[in-house]
Amino acid sequence: MKKMNYPADYAVLSNEEMTYTTGGGTIDDAAGIATTAATVVGAVVLASSYVWGIGQARTWLQQEGNKDGNFFTVLGRATDAIAADMSKSASNFVRDAVSATTVVALAPLSAILLIVR
Repeated sequence: MKKMNYPADYAVLSNEEMTYTTGGGTIDDAAGIATTAATVVGAVVLASSYVWGIGQARTWLQQEGNKDGNFFTVLGRATDAIAADMSKSASNFVRDAVSATTVVALAPLSAILLIVR
């Protein structure tokens, strides 16, 4: 005779009892769809902000005099330019903040995209 040993805190559940452990289904499915949609929209917004930020940085670096000086001088000039644009409106502030954050968060990739043509 074969015996199966279960852990001391194991409790066998029937199919009806499983409903209480997994949820009702309809509401959970709707919440799952909403969560997935929000994740996709967020990823698209961050990706587009990153692409926009890299494009703006490239354009700014191509302007006469913006690349002159050492790294910290250029960084200071860039920070001043971003701050000036952010101060124009609340939407510019949010757009620039998200874009700058994504560009800085992906700094190694950003450096490659800005240096290599």
